[in-house]
Amino acid sequence: MARSRGVRLAGWALGGLLLGAALAFLAANILARSKPGHEWVLKQTLKALGGSIQGGKLTVARIDGNLFEGAKLYGVALRDNQGRAFIEADSAYAKYDARTLIQPKIVIDSLTLYRPRIWIFRMPGDTLWNYQTIFSGSVPPDTTRPHLERSTQLAFVKLVDGAVKVEIPFRPDSTLPAREQQRQLRGFLSDSSPVVLRRVAGGYVRTIDLAGLAGVMTRVRFAPGSELGTTLHIDTLRGDVHFYRKPIVIRHLQGNLSLPGAEMSSTGYARYGGLKTGFVEFDFPQARLPSSRLAVSGVVRFDNYPRWFDPNQGPMYDVALSGDSVSFRDFQWLYGRFPGDLGGQMTLLIESRPSGVMIDARRAHLRAPGTRIDGSFGMLVGDTLRFVDMNVVARPVRVSMIERMLPDGLPVRGLVLGGAEIRGNNAPAQRAEPAPR
Repeated sequence: MARSRGVRLAGWALGGLLLGAALAFLAANILARSKPGHEWVLKQTLKALGGSIQGGKLTVARIDGNLFEGAKLYGVALRDNQGRAFIEADSAYAKYDARTLIQPKIVIDSLTLYRPRIWIFRMPGDTLWNYQTIFSGSVPPDTTRPHLERSTQLAFVKLVDGAVKVEIPFRPDSTLPAREQQRQLRGFLSDSSPVVLRRVAGGYVRTIDLAGLAGVMTRVRFAPGSELGTTLHIDTLRGDVHFYRKPIVIRHLQGNLSLPGAEMSSTGYARYGGLKTGFVEFDFPQARLPSSRLAVSGVVRFDNYPRWFDPNQGPMYDVALSGDSVSFRDFQWLYGRFPGDLGGQMTLLIESRPSGVMIDARRAHLRAPGTRIDGSFGMLVGDTLRFVDMNVVARPVRVSMIERMLPDGLPVRGLVLGGAEIRGNNAPAQRAEPAPR
């Protein structure tokens, strides 16, 4: 009898505990859906997301949702201490594990950003990029506690009509005389300039725009103020990229991208002086442009490595592209005189050099109306166009196509190969018979 009574009491106690837990969960759920609950969710969300922001301020105009299900945020803005925007979005919907709101490492299951606008800049005289200033801060670390790496991990991110603007300091070539520097500046500031330049306090900045971005990213790790850096996998992305005034039109992109993080000193401070902070690495096995299907990998640098590179004159490229269906029409943003009807199979290396941009075509099998070109060749694009390392077979040579690529046309006229006629200004015509095979 006593045992039966003890079992009944234990059952009542267990039932009471379960009922209490259920009532507490119901009360918390009702609270989270109420206006005071929304305010509490907003406070906790801002506290969590803003925990690593020491050089700026995160604001959200309004929040809807439930702490246990996620939240929809309206009027999202992250600004530096001078009030300059780093990120703005009309709205964002996030689903996350509520337990991560009290941890240094935030884990978000999914995030959808509607019309996000991102500004990444380093103005003349600045030593850090704006996002480095926002996330590094100037507060000394607490050495009495173990160092906890702050990062935000997102399993799924969707962009809807996004845009990114990158601005870097620009100055004319310091090796030129002052008059030539002014002429160069006037050329870059003109509407016909291939690059976009604008005047700001203290000098000039070059603008790189990414517009109309739409796509999905997974396995995102955002930790710009740490050694981890930022990495992400792009499942699909489309949009326009304006390195120059004429855009690169991206129809589909898939692969990985990383921005290496800061070096950490022995005291735990983030140190941004090294080579690890000034470049972007990428590897895209799938890239579709309007007339090309190819694979792209490489580095775009904004620092001063190698030594001859001046970051104040724009980014430096070290990019490899390869594909069985490549059209030079898709690269007219780099050199507007590329023939749009030339294309085929090749590997294309684009590398910044002291005298310009080297475009090296290897294992090329190209076709254009009336001609076939096989082999390897290089083009150095700078103030002039130079052909280098030519090892090609053309059947036949289309002189008109070569002439269209040259800024000032051919220096001679009447050039025919395989029984060639070369006519100079005052020299008599000469005929050369084809070499025996």
